[in-house]
Amino acid sequence: METIDISILLEEYLEDASTHLEAVEAGLLELERRGGESPDRSITTLLLGNLHTLKGNSGMIGLTPVQQYVHKLESVLKTVSERTTPLPASFFEIFYGAINLLRETLRRLSANPREQLDFTDEIMVLDYALAGDDAESSSAPLPAVKKDDFAYITQKSTTLRVNFEKLDELLNLVGELVIHRTALLTLEKRVRETVQDRQLLESFTEASQMIGKSAGDLREAIMKARMLPVKVVFQRFTRLVRDLSLQHGKEIKLEFEGEGTELDKTVIDEIGEPLLHLIRNAVDHGIEKPSARRKQKKPAAGTIHLSARHESSHIIIAVKDDGGGIDADKVRKQALNKGLIDSEQASSMDDYDAMQLLFLPGFSTSKEVTETSGRGIGLDVVKNTVNSFNGLIDIDSTPGKGTTFTIKLPLTLAIINALMIEVAGETFAIPLSGVLESIKIANDEIHQVSDGEIIQLRERLLPVIRLDRFFGLGRTRSEVEEYVVVVGTGEKRGGLVVDRLIGQQEVVIKGMDEYLGELPGISGGTVLGDGRVALILDIASLIVKTRRGGTHAGE
Repeated sequence: METIDISILLEEYLEDASTHLEAVEAGLLELERRGGESPDRSITTLLLGNLHTLKGNSGMIGLTPVQQYVHKLESVLKTVSERTTPLPASFFEIFYGAINLLRETLRRLSANPREQLDFTDEIMVLDYALAGDDAESSSAPLPAVKKDDFAYITQKSTTLRVNFEKLDELLNLVGELVIHRTALLTLEKRVRETVQDRQLLESFTEASQMIGKSAGDLREAIMKARMLPVKVVFQRFTRLVRDLSLQHGKEIKLEFEGEGTELDKTVIDEIGEPLLHLIRNAVDHGIEKPSARRKQKKPAAGTIHLSARHESSHIIIAVKDDGGGIDADKVRKQALNKGLIDSEQASSMDDYDAMQLLFLPGFSTSKEVTETSGRGIGLDVVKNTVNSFNGLIDIDSTPGKGTTFTIKLPLTLAIINALMIEVAGETFAIPLSGVLESIKIANDEIHQVSDGEIIQLRERLLPVIRLDRFFGLGRTRSEVEEYVVVVGTGEKRGGLVVDRLIGQQEVVIKGMDEYLGELPGISGGTVLGDGRVALILDIASLIVKTRRGGTHAGE
């Protein structure tokens, strides 16, 4: 197995360690201010807590010498905290010296993460301090005060730790600014229609454009501050794959690609669970055991490839294994036996649609269901989680070759670009990432089939989704032609019939209250510049419900 790359964690560790050292120093200063009287348990408990966390973090990141040295400091502090007599001056000198030493170590690690550390002499000093009944009886030499010990006082930090909720508040404010910017554009249009003063109009337009640019720059800056490399999530699975491989008697290599790709922390927090399910399935039921792989003339060690890349305003994450793959015919048979589809559907269903059955609750093609997973168990959870933040998931598998799950996620869950449309007097927003094209089509080109309507777009038949009918809106339909917005999710396509295309616009996503329950075809709402609320369409659920024979025809 590959060793864990701690480079992505080192900067965070150094910042966190500095915080703990400052807390320890503050506690020591308070104890000393009290004149070395019998130690206050609340203060020593706080000191021990900070030292314990620093020790644990040092061990986790592989800095064993630091871990051992901090452990000795804990031992000294525990011993003196049990005293009923005043603390000796030597105790404070030893601890202040230790803090200086650790700060110097952090500084060196920041410049050279691979530096070899050795605290043998310093640990001996602490051992001497523990040898006697108390620190005062120790004859250990006290650390000398050096000029460099006062260099953190003047050091300038390049980072600032901010509670993520504060960034959320800032982003919400930027979202409001985007709404007001939209209102300003509407006002600008009205001013142009009514004001004749050209100089005033030019000044107004210039000011409006500058406000728009500043709002865009501010949004971009805040979004960057919220970004984290996806490596933060990827690295968590190294140990998991190692342990599961040993548990199942398999040899598996976990490979990463594009782990430096950045996305919003809110998305980072959400993707851990779906990736966990996919990787568990790959280890448990995707990759074969070494003996089986050799019979198929495959390398004894299987490979799970975890990759990430940017695509427009989305991130594409793929989990690929070179295991046994999934047989689409087997999926059809299993679904037929479970009563999920009938024989006519099974015979007419292509391989792509058959694979989508794996995402139904409790569906599995595996003969055994283990404690770890069953191929298919949990995939409904994966799909639901991905769909919950306007993401898409696809599966591609070849028997004997392997399986690839591809997840497409928005870079942020807060602000998106959308195509604004009007249907029956109501305004809707379609995420621009799912819009392929918009066309005008004659009514006689919309054909009625057994379970809905379709159109032919070049070489492909597309289901027609009449939004007025889907949402139960009254609408006077055109007798000549219709506007159709062609949308897509994965390999699926559909045409949304609309009354009018309003234009592209940045929209701030607002979640729907839970008491509303499930809202088919809706992923959220947004506030328009004039204060009205527009619903954001969920392309995936619109097309899926159509393909399942819901309101309209399947593809």
